Amino acid sequence: MDLGTKNANNLISKDRKISLEAAKAVVNSADTETFKKLCEKSEFIFDFIKEKIVENLCFAVNYANVSNIVKFTKIYNAYFEDFIVKSWVNFANEDLTDEILELFESGIDEQKTYAAGYFYYINDPLALEYLNKFAMSNYEPLAGNCARALNKFKDDTLYKKSLDIVQNAEVDDFEKYKYINFLTTYGDKNALPALFNYLQNTYAKGFAATSVLYLTSLTELSENKNLQDALKIFDILLGAYPEEISLETVFDFDILNYIKYLTSVVTEQSDTENSYIKRILLKAKYKFNLISKEDIYTFDLDKNTKKEINNISNFINTINIDLFGKIEKELLINDKERILEVLDVILNFGKTEFAQNIANTINSTDFEDVISEGVKVLKTFNKLELINKENIIQKLNNENIRAIVKSYFN
Repeated sequence: MDLGTKNANNLISKDRKISLEAAKAVVNSADTETFKKLCEKSEFIFDFIKEKIVENLCFAVNYANVSNIVKFTKIYNAYFEDFIVKSWVNFANEDLTDEILELFESGIDEQKTYAAGYFYYINDPLALEYLNKFAMSNYEPLAGNCARALNKFKDDTLYKKSLDIVQNAEVDDFEKYKYINFLTTYGDKNALPALFNYLQNTYAKGFAATSVLYLTSLTELSENKNLQDALKIFDILLGAYPEEISLETVFDFDILNYIKYLTSVVTEQSDTENSYIKRILLKAKYKFNLISKEDIYTFDLDKNTKKEINNISNFINTINIDLFGKIEKELLINDKERILEVLDVILNFGKTEFAQNIANTINSTDFEDVISEGVKVLKTFNKLELINKENIIQKLNNENIRAIVKSYFN
């Protein structure tokens, strides 16, 4: 791989002597062009190589050249942040801290981001003003570093404000977005009740679900007697893949191991939870089988993510459990979203044997969306004779839904 400069190419050399000499050359001459090339090509460099580059660059920094580090700070890259920040931290003194404070006050966003990273390790109270000021920056790396540093400082001023705003029904979702991000990056699990409350009331379900999972995990929730909450979040994730939520998060949220966990506990649960888990596993099976087979969903993913998606698909296909056993119980609960989801699963897998159960639900429910979706499934299964058209139409008050349902009978 040609990274664009001699020093950059030498930095990735397998010869340790060559890579170390290149690191010294980059730092000693403040070779910002090489650093820029590294940042531009970072996503194409293997992680273990990036780690070695950072290690060598940090090793090359000394008291004589540490002042050169500031010259690299106009280019921000998360992979190489440790080079800047750790170099500063290793040679921290009062003069350097004052210089970084000045950078934090008047530098560009990229420089402020590195400065906030420095004050995560060096808890100078003079930095608190800027950490609070920039924690709501539109530049997310800066906002994130400030939030993490504020937690390290044990400064909870913005934390308390964020909790209040997130739980305030009069504040719209768009305004809450940056406060949700602050809470997840701040990293205090005591914010979970507020995030669950937000999840219940927002239309941005995918964003809300991922926000929760950056503070806890699906398995941790399940094992702490919050299985219903974990299942709901996992259900939302599956629905949001791959359009709303990036497929790379299958690693972040440990999806494969959570599916394995669910298969191990499914038979131990009550009938209500048992049918819920089975339906979710069926949803996961359909979703990941589809994604793994269709290049349109995976063509731009890295090799490891593609492999993990295939691993998930392969594992689900080997589950030796009757996932459709008692799945009809999902049609009987008083939860519109769950009924709609099980109708979708039954339709996707073509399970016509549940037609009568669907007809019973259509006749008994007051959820007009459920009626419409149920009629659609029966239409697809050629089972409309199981319901009475006139009786069904009379139950519908929504004109649009009524028109749709009528069309299914034509």
